[in-house]
Amino acid sequence: MRTLLVFRHAKSSHADESLPDHDRPLTDRGRREAPHIGMHLLERDLDEPQ
Repeated sequence: MRTLLVFRHAKSSHADESLPDHDRPLTDRGRREAPHIGMHLLERDLDEPQ
């Protein structure tokens, strides 16, 4: 059975509105919290496709 994961990216800066979402830098909060989702995926063995 496949698993679909849906989650938002880490908090990004909106200081430069001309940047597309993909190119926006992470805020301090985003850099601080991003590793948590990685650990969540690893702990549940969801870091690689099955």
